[in-house]
Amino acid sequence: MRIGRVMDLKSIHDIFTNRILRIPAYQRGYAWSNNKQVNIEQNEPLKNIKGQLIDLWNDLINIPEGKWHYTGLLTLVEVKPCEYNWLPNHKQYSIVDGQQRITSILILLSVIIKRAKDSNIILGIREGDVEMQYLYINKSVNAYIFGYDKDNPSDKFFRKHILALDEIEDDSEESIYTENLLKAKIFFEDMVSLYLQYEEHDLQLLFNRVTSQLKLNEYILPEELDEYVVFETMNNRGKPLSQLEKLKNRLLYLNDKYIVDDGSAEGEVLNDAEKIDLEKAINIAWITIYKSLGQNKTRPLDDEDFIKNHWITYFDEYSRKEANVYANFLFDEYFSLDNVYNGNLSREDIKAYIKSLQKCAIWFNKLHNLHYFDESEKVISKAIQGIHHVGLKASFKPLLLAILSREDRNEFVEAIKALEKFSFKLFNLSGKRGNTGDSKIYELAHQVYICSKTPEQTKASIETYTSWYYRFNLFVNQTYEMFELGHKEGFYRWSGRFYLLYQYDIYLRKVNKTSTESSAISWRDFVKNDSIEHIYPKSAAVSLKAYAENRGKKESEVQEDYNKIQNNWSDFAQYTPEERRKLANSLGNLLALSKSDNSSLQNDPFLYKVDQSNKGEGYLKRGYKYDSMSAMLVANEKDWTPKKVLERGLEILKFLCEHIGEDFNSISEETKYKVLGLEFMLEPKTREIEESNIIEN
Repeated sequence: MRIGRVMDLKSIHDIFTNRILRIPAYQRGYAWSNNKQVNIEQNEPLKNIKGQLIDLWNDLINIPEGKWHYTGLLTLVEVKPCEYNWLPNHKQYSIVDGQQRITSILILLSVIIKRAKDSNIILGIREGDVEMQYLYINKSVNAYIFGYDKDNPSDKFFRKHILALDEIEDDSEESIYTENLLKAKIFFEDMVSLYLQYEEHDLQLLFNRVTSQLKLNEYILPEELDEYVVFETMNNRGKPLSQLEKLKNRLLYLNDKYIVDDGSAEGEVLNDAEKIDLEKAINIAWITIYKSLGQNKTRPLDDEDFIKNHWITYFDEYSRKEANVYANFLFDEYFSLDNVYNGNLSREDIKAYIKSLQKCAIWFNKLHNLHYFDESEKVISKAIQGIHHVGLKASFKPLLLAILSREDRNEFVEAIKALEKFSFKLFNLSGKRGNTGDSKIYELAHQVYICSKTPEQTKASIETYTSWYYRFNLFVNQTYEMFELGHKEGFYRWSGRFYLLYQYDIYLRKVNKTSTESSAISWRDFVKNDSIEHIYPKSAAVSLKAYAENRGKKESEVQEDYNKIQNNWSDFAQYTPEERRKLANSLGNLLALSKSDNSSLQNDPFLYKVDQSNKGEGYLKRGYKYDSMSAMLVANEKDWTPKKVLERGLEILKFLCEHIGEDFNSISEETKYKVLGLEFMLEPKTREIEESNIIEN
């Protein structure tokens, strides 16, 4: 779409003269930012700072005296009547394009005006002039010069935290967009402070630069152009709109195109009422969506990810045949103008969709951030926690979203556990690709969403899919590669190591009937700190040459340390370095710790690992005796030998088989040893029997 326009350069002063500017509901939230925060205490506070805000500031302060800087395009559409009918000289406009830039400039102006007020500096002819032109006019009530459409939480936030007005309660809903507004204000406060450190600089000079030397190409849309279409077209330049932002604009656009043409005034009134009702529903839904997706400010959820997963759940139209299929379906096939005109898409259809979108956004947030689950949702949150432990795969999200959106969600706990097993058995044990079975899982998600599948049927379906793709012999083959190929670090680099050792520790706690919190493993800390200990140290398993190379020294320089470690673990001396490496990385030698002190244990002899106080009084209550249940049981051993590595490995392997439904007793001794990487420890007679069985078969 091409829009002819006449160049009409205007300064910020001109743009804000006798005008009320509003950011309409279909606009995206405030997104301008920098890559990191400025620290004005540093010697070079702006070093390596990049982003739109720093670019705007640099453009501003580098304008030569008497010159101006072209700052971009500002597209407006007039709104009638004006929000404040008691301001007859003011016209009201919606910002169709350029809101990020104009918002940033307004935030900077608010900082300058506040700084001037605190310093008793009058920037205009009379006190209060600049506030009335750029911020607000007070005549018993406030008329806000710049802001957002009503019901947008960013509007209240802008007044409270950017304009620093306290006549309203701070009941605004925060999101990633309100967070961006606050960060921009903090940035400009820092920039103004740095600017004023120079004697030749003052606030009046800076104010004049902003209001007179920044110029925008203003274009006011003629009435015949549709602002929704213009917005979508313009905002696909540069950084495109997200699909969620485009969707909101599209729905508001379609709502505007419904017509009740029954020839009566009553029909027109009804149409207007329905239009207002749907517009309000869309705006409220998007407030909830943006709040939910941005509630975790450190890790806001991705718009595209949410809209795609909801689409899979809601429509059952998934296909691998084309890229971006969900967006093509939403915009080209379903939410199209043709469907409005031919009657295939009603306002009720749109309302049902946005109601689902709004509801699912809340659950999508909880699905990714378990701490947002309510106390009353413990049952389902615990089941979802198991999915996080094994890994929240992309293909699981639509199904889990469908389950969470149902009123009988607690009845799906066993189905979720089946999905957990599906993940562990396919991706960790069988080494399948991450998208294995995703089409079936997506199809199941829609069936669950529309309630055509019961919890029992859902569980049965997942178990059926598991049986299609999982084979224990694939795990056996994978273990060979873990020990013989690549880094050759066996189970220490296996993708399922955290999950298995964590589950094994829980199992041991149940068997030993302990509920002591101090010994419980925190999943988050366990994974974050990589708290898996080699009981028999890796450094003891290598040759003298490798030990020296790892430390970047000559063999003669490390000979004494190496001999000391070997003496501490003399039971392993009978094996070659290659066999010792396998023992070190075998399943039975890996220990899940509840505390991240495994780095302090490393090369210690077993006696010190069990109880660090054997090293001295400075190490009281540290070591295996004071750690996880897994560690406490190992601490009961008098020493640690290759035989103990094998025995504990077989115990964990037996637990694994019980956990996944395999018959441990039906697995041959040779296979068990092979899985553990310890074939060389097979007794000669056992090895001969196993080999003869292979020949006979």
